[in-house]
Amino acid sequence: MTDAQRLATVIKSFPLYTLNFMRIANKEGREVPFLLNPQQKELFTNLPKFSIVLKSRQLGISSAACAYAIYMAINKPNSACLLVSYSNDSATAIFDKLKQLYNSIPAVLKPELIANNRKELKFTNGSKITCATAGTKEISRGATLSYVHLSELAFWKENVVQKQLIAIEQALTPSGKLCIESTANGLNSFSELYNHATNGENLYTPYFFGWIDDKLMFSQEYKLYTEKYLATHDHLLKENELDEIERDYYRIGATIEQLVWRRIKIKNTSVEAFQQEFPTTPTEAFITTGSNIFNSEMIHRYLLAVAKEKPLAEVASLPEELQPHLNRAYKVWEEPQPFAKYYIGVDCSEGLGGINDYNALIVLDKDLKQVAQFHSNTIKPYQFAGIVNAVGHYYNKALLVVEKASAGSAVLEKLYNDFKYRNIYKHKEFDQRGKIIKKIGFVTSAKSKPILINDAVEYFENGDVFIQSIELLEEMKLYTYSEGKMNAARGAHDDLVIALCLAIHGFKEGINYAA
Repeated sequence: MTDAQRLATVIKSFPLYTLNFMRIANKEGREVPFLLNPQQKELFTNLPKFSIVLKSRQLGISSAACAYAIYMAINKPNSACLLVSYSNDSATAIFDKLKQLYNSIPAVLKPELIANNRKELKFTNGSKITCATAGTKEISRGATLSYVHLSELAFWKENVVQKQLIAIEQALTPSGKLCIESTANGLNSFSELYNHATNGENLYTPYFFGWIDDKLMFSQEYKLYTEKYLATHDHLLKENELDEIERDYYRIGATIEQLVWRRIKIKNTSVEAFQQEFPTTPTEAFITTGSNIFNSEMIHRYLLAVAKEKPLAEVASLPEELQPHLNRAYKVWEEPQPFAKYYIGVDCSEGLGGINDYNALIVLDKDLKQVAQFHSNTIKPYQFAGIVNAVGHYYNKALLVVEKASAGSAVLEKLYNDFKYRNIYKHKEFDQRGKIIKKIGFVTSAKSKPILINDAVEYFENGDVFIQSIELLEEMKLYTYSEGKMNAARGAHDDLVIALCLAIHGFKEGINYAA
């Protein structure tokens, strides 16, 4: 391979380009070759058109974004790159980082600067890189942008996010790319956008980078904290000295040094503050201290425990209607046992896709162990009725507890009249003469909903129900009490939560109707 061919190979690869041609200041202030860490490399090697990153603190994503902007500007003439941060000080720091990286590149490889002021670099090849502050008026108006990076979006003012995000999206070239990254800051536009991305409800590709996966960026701090721990203890923390949460972290990859670091960090702040700054899971990042209805610590432990438990890849004698959905919308952890009783909670929606509610069902066995679920926002009510009928018959004509509101009435009508399904929960009503009559379906009201939810909370916190679904646990984590109401937090869904509550209610009532 000739020198020209080797150079061409390096230029085509962003990780190779930074390693060979850029230098960055490390934590000791020394300039070293810019070797991308695993998180930087995963994100920027094949950056999607739209990406959104939820991360722990100080993983170097902003530094990599500066390097990527320079890489684009140098190697693709007439590129316009925009780096936006949440404050003037932060934008200044990004601009300083941008200049440092540019200056580190060999002169023979980079076009000359024709402007280097007002937080903007302009090059003789027609490219430019602009650093701006969120909220600056019309930062993208009239621009045609090749690459945009929005830093710490969770800390932007709420009235700024949607206005500027729409304008920036419209300003992208057909091949342009937009990357959003932030640590969490409670429930806001960023958490909503990220949750929609994880549910496949927008065009963004979601990334999550937690603290356990980072073994490089805090390596010196891990060493310092370990030395501090040893100064007050006669030995380093041992595996048999870990508490339950620490053992869970250790099992999924945390080192003893990281766990020592975590302990000392928590003593300086709090568990909640650490989880928000250094999350282990996305749901842990978006904590809502004091407003969660279900016990957050229990959910967290469940999430760590079930993360490696996969649904069944193959299921015997699965009804034809369910086969196309297996391990997609429909997940099975245990097949039905002969003559066993099962309870199915069913929450219905219109199946309109996008950010709309989901059709959901949860199957519990006689011991309140979750054995299956269905979860989709693209199945119409008449189709969902067929799914519910098939799952119900598959699990020995299980008791169906169907929420009657919205599309529930249509699903109930089809189940009862078309499929002749009879083991359906019935609620009581009074007729005009004061006589009690029973009608199929569960009716949610201001009186019945708190009872429904509180029963589920009691069963969960007493360990009487066993959950195997990550999706359900993530919904439970973001099911909150706010302004006198129990609902999913902003940008989240509660369909699986309601389905679980309905299934538990069916078990609690202890009724099975003649099939």
